[in-house]
Amino acid sequence: MKRTDDYLTRRDRLAPLADSELHERFWRLAEQIVAPLLDLARTHTTPSLERSVLLRMGLDSLEARALVEETMRQGLLGHGAGNLLLRVSARHGLELRAAARELVAGRHWEGARQLVEQAGPLPALTEKEPAGQAPSAPAASLSPLAPDGKLDVAAILDGLERYRPRRRGWTWRKSPGKPLKMGFFEYRQVSAPLTRSLPLPAARYFGGVDPQPETVITAEIASGRFEDDLRRMRMAAWHGADHIMVIRTAGQSHIDGLLEGTPEGVGGVPITRKQLRASRKALDFIEDEVGRPINLHSYVSGVAGPEIAVLFAEEGVNGAHQDPQYNILYRNVNMVRSFIDAAEAKTLMAWAGMVQIDGAHNANATAIQAWKVMPELLVQHAINCILSLKTGMPREAICLSTVPPTAAPAPAVALDLPYAVALRQIFAGFGLRAQMNTRYIESDEREATVTHVLNLLITRLTGAHIQSTITPDEGRNVPWHHNTIAAVDTAKQALVGMDGLDELVALKLDGELGRRVREIKERAVLFLEEVLSTGGYFASVESGFFVDSGLYPERAGDGIVRKLAEGVGAGTVTPRKPGYAAPVCAHFGQNHEEADCRMFGGCTLCRPDRIVYLDELDDTDNVRVRRAATEERRRADLIRPEVQWSGDGVVSVTMTLAEPERRAKYAAIKIGERMGLKDVEVIHRGVLHPSEGTVIMIKGRFDADIRGDELVIPEEREALPDEALRAAVAERPMRVVAGTLGEDEHSVGMREILDIKHGGLEKYGIESHYLGTSVPVSKLIDAAIELDADAILASTIITHAEVHRKNLCRLVELCREKGVRKRFILVGGGTQISNELARECGLDAGFGRGARGRDVASFLVKRRAELAHED
Repeated sequence: MKRTDDYLTRRDRLAPLADSELHERFWRLAEQIVAPLLDLARTHTTPSLERSVLLRMGLDSLEARALVEETMRQGLLGHGAGNLLLRVSARHGLELRAAARELVAGRHWEGARQLVEQAGPLPALTEKEPAGQAPSAPAASLSPLAPDGKLDVAAILDGLERYRPRRRGWTWRKSPGKPLKMGFFEYRQVSAPLTRSLPLPAARYFGGVDPQPETVITAEIASGRFEDDLRRMRMAAWHGADHIMVIRTAGQSHIDGLLEGTPEGVGGVPITRKQLRASRKALDFIEDEVGRPINLHSYVSGVAGPEIAVLFAEEGVNGAHQDPQYNILYRNVNMVRSFIDAAEAKTLMAWAGMVQIDGAHNANATAIQAWKVMPELLVQHAINCILSLKTGMPREAICLSTVPPTAAPAPAVALDLPYAVALRQIFAGFGLRAQMNTRYIESDEREATVTHVLNLLITRLTGAHIQSTITPDEGRNVPWHHNTIAAVDTAKQALVGMDGLDELVALKLDGELGRRVREIKERAVLFLEEVLSTGGYFASVESGFFVDSGLYPERAGDGIVRKLAEGVGAGTVTPRKPGYAAPVCAHFGQNHEEADCRMFGGCTLCRPDRIVYLDELDDTDNVRVRRAATEERRRADLIRPEVQWSGDGVVSVTMTLAEPERRAKYAAIKIGERMGLKDVEVIHRGVLHPSEGTVIMIKGRFDADIRGDELVIPEEREALPDEALRAAVAERPMRVVAGTLGEDEHSVGMREILDIKHGGLEKYGIESHYLGTSVPVSKLIDAAIELDADAILASTIITHAEVHRKNLCRLVELCREKGVRKRFILVGGGTQISNELARECGLDAGFGRGARGRDVASFLVKRRAELAHED
């Protein structure tokens, strides 16, 4: 709806302001909005906040929950559950956990009320070593990971009660500080290379280099079973990810407390102490293997934020999402409680050195016309940034989760680039996490990749500290697995491919781009003014200001509306009483002046030996039961495909059918069933023409095992050292004739096998005669006879009507007809050629994708020696 107020007049007042003045006004307004929210956080408490205090005092999550519930029933939460526990413990000479059990059992409450209401000096306890706690161990006694060996999940799970993370805090990639020479090239926007990694496929053409961008790269991982995710973390790290973001199970935002054990998740993994310890322990070994620190990340959001923050600080989690606005707008958590809990959670995150990522980007994924919410996004970012700064987080650790608002076929760059520039100008000094927009991803991998690359162009043009990745799996309900790795490779490939772009391209800020940037910032300033004039943040949410798809100041009337007295956790906020105390580290707000964890010997942040480790609480839904169900298959060396869980049997199959879309869909399901797949469903449909054809991807379950001991695996060819090859050829010279057969015009692959420039046969002294492309079979043989060659190398790519096979077989037949088969070593090559296919045709060997000149030279030298021995 159009506004009839004085928007244009108000915007005219901003026109004379320089950018620096506009930015200063933006931040001053944001601070005014946040100030009353901080006051609420300083002067109030919540059940989750108090449970987080008790956790730091050495109670387990079950004991903390029970004691806070009883404290609330007694009407004493405003005095502080930790305050009450400390005083009762000192009065009765009880260890803290023993005192908690007494209180939960209903004892000592009359005296407890008097103790906290008097609000005298806090007592100091002489605490003995906590009973029943296993001594902590900074590292596990496991052998380093072997690149050719699997991750031992059982060993990771063993001894978790003694495991302690060896470091805390976020680690950024280290830049060499100057251009880095790798192989043939010099890179400018890279970090130190990995000790072990898997380069991009094209790296074999460039000396096997694997440059790592300077930007941290995220892999988002979650299968529902954390034990399977540990292996995927290792895969992602080898491809260059150093930010492992574990997606939280659906619904955990609304669980008012910590989960324990390792239940199976839906849409993600339940975040629990055991799951975090196993993940961090596995990553300790993985980062040693790849030679780079790896950051573990999850979510400090939801109604149990302060407790999650304690858990993360204790267990060495390095980064997390935390933004009270996400709770309010997308999870309907009570507004007041969200901000009070957020202040405590952010204080804990600051103590632990964690990086924080906010949740403003969710407006892009929610608004009906997301490209119109850009001014609002700046406002949401600012509110969270100010709140985070005021709770002690350093500026560089506060990362904006920025997502380009659009995707092609919209004019994406023209819309997204001004927003990206405005964001970076006004939020200078803060961290930036760039993520592709999942709003527009459906089921097409190609479309998702193009969107990803366009988003990465924005990153290269404007900068980012963390580059998140995402996959099309969300849209087609296939759990993340290999596509996670593909997304990491896409980010690495695009960023490295655009290395040095800032030295070649400059943004035209004095033209249309600058005008659009300024307009977005002015609209955001006026948005902040209206929030204040409406009565502040809570009133603006009640009025539906946020995630409204009208371009401010227009309103579409489709914004998210929340009420101050409603939402999850409503009615649980309690004012802090005089003398309120929380005797722990990393606490926000009013507190007893003497409150200090030294009063009882140190909280869990200072003394990790106080942390209580709870193992599996559910006898049926836990990692032990799940692994026991697959133990026989693992021991018997049975192989089965997987997508979501280890050996789940799920496969995907792509096919093209000359049928209209709906007919093709149901035909593909029948085809999958005929193939023996169960639970077949279509996960992607691409129309090639409304009537001529459809490409279909199905998934289904393959319920059969392949025995490992039944596999027939050909012996892998071992390439000879360069020195040995040169010596063999020098002692007995070798000559080869080569060409591309038939009507095939491909030449690049053959040239790489032959030319010295590419490490081909010439490098070893082998004399090569290349006849070119489209060479008749007879011509190739005649040339070999005329030149007295030792070998014939025949290349073929074309596969239609089995031309590649027919031409190779014809080569052998004609050699026999001419009586020269035993005279030449015959070698076939090409992308469709395998050694087995070539041998079936009668050749000596075949070389397919990835073959190098060294491989072919080694075979020729070895085969010639074999033939000489046979003679």
